[in-house]
Amino acid sequence: MNSSSAFRASIAVVLLLAIGWKIAVPAENKGDLRADLVEFLEARHFNVVVTDQFVNYTPIIRASAASCQLQVARLTPDGSNANLIRHLTAGAERSFVVFRGAVYTQQPVFWTVLDYLWYRFLRELGLVRHISPVISVAESSSCNAERLPWGELQGSPKTS
Repeated sequence: MNSSSAFRASIAVVLLLAIGWKIAVPAENKGDLRADLVEFLEARHFNVVVTDQFVNYTPIIRASAASCQLQVARLTPDGSNANLIRHLTAGAERSFVVFRGAVYTQQPVFWTVLDYLWYRFLRELGLVRHISPVISVAESSSCNAERLPWGELQGSPKTS
């Protein structure tokens, strides 16, 4: 076998392994976040409505309790859909971002991208099941939703 044939054979083997790996590692189920958000908000006595407006494969969730109105949606780790979310949640007095249980006034893009890349790598190795979501929350002025225990919703990504 000459070096050209060996090179082709090694490329074929690497290609088969890469494709096999992609098939073996299941895609992240983004529907889990929707169910987790609905459960989290309902446990805090919010009336929750899941809308048909989708952002990053996750619908915008509207929640209300007394005079408090919330709109919750998933952001992309690189923040590329932040303007879309701002547009869809127009009319809210305040907004913030929840990432790994902490509340931020703006998305910490450097950290969310770094976290996404790291946990995606770990998920592909089968060491974790979920990548940390980045959540945008728009609220009416009477809410104080920053004080909700967001850490209970998004502690560390769940391991297998």
